[in-house]
Amino acid sequence: MLRWIGVLAGAVLLGASVACAADEEAVEPLASVIEVSVTPTAVVLRPTATPEVVAPTATPEPTATPRPEPSVTPTTLPTATPDPSTPTPAPTPALIRSTSDASMAHDFEMTLFSGETLALSDLQGQVVVLNFWASWCPPCRWEMASFETMYQEYRDQGVIFVGVAVSDFEEDAREFAELTGVTYPLGRDLSGISRDYRVLSLPTTVFIDTEGQIARTLRNAANEAVLRLFIEGQIRSGNVTPTG
Repeated sequence: MLRWIGVLAGAVLLGASVACAADEEAVEPLASVIEVSVTPTAVVLRPTATPEVVAPTATPEPTATPRPEPSVTPTTLPTATPDPSTPTPAPTPALIRSTSDASMAHDFEMTLFSGETLALSDLQGQVVVLNFWASWCPPCRWEMASFETMYQEYRDQGVIFVGVAVSDFEEDAREFAELTGVTYPLGRDLSGISRDYRVLSLPTTVFIDTEGQIARTLRNAANEAVLRLFIEGQIRSGNVTPTG
C-alpha cells in the first residue's frame, strides 16, 4: 500500500515539473514579442496671469478748521504819570478836518487847577483852542510843549488855549502840567465835556472861532505849524479881539 502511494506522488511531481517547464517556454517568446512603446508627453506650463491688485486710496481725514480768535483791543486806563525824561515817540503828521456846516460849540463850566471857574461863553470874541488830553497819553505829552509856545506867542492877540484832562487823576494831571511848564487854563472833565464834543480818541483839539462856532477839529497830535496855520487865518479874518 505504501509503495503505491509513493509511486503516485512521484508521478504527480513529475507532471508538475513538465508543466512548469512548458509555461516558461511559452512566456519567454511572448515577452520578446510585446514591446512597450512610451512616448514622452511634454508638459507645457502656462503662466497664470496674476490679477492686478489696486490698492485702495486712503481718504484723508478731515481736519477741523480753527476758528479765528476775536481780536481784543486793549483799553488804556489812567496810570501814574510816566517820567517826563523818558523820550516819547513823535506822532505821525495829521491834517485838520474842516467842519462843513459850522455848529455852535457846547458851552460848559470847568473848575481849573487854580481853583477858578471858567465858562466857554465868557471867551466869546476870542479864538479858543480847546485841547482834550491826559497825562497817560504819550501824544498828548508830546504836543503840549507846542501848545504852551503858541499860547505865549498869541495870548495878547485874542487867542486863548484851554486844556481839558479826560479820564485822568487830578494829582497826575497837575504834576504833568507843572513839569511841562503849561500856564494856560487847565482843568478836569467832571461834567461830560468830552462827550458833548464827541471825543473818541486823545489828543483831540477843537478850534472855536470868535463867533463861538466850531471851525476845525483835529483828532491827532498838533505841532506849532498846524496851530499857527489856524490862528493866523482867524487873525486875518479881522474878527479877533486883542486882549493885550
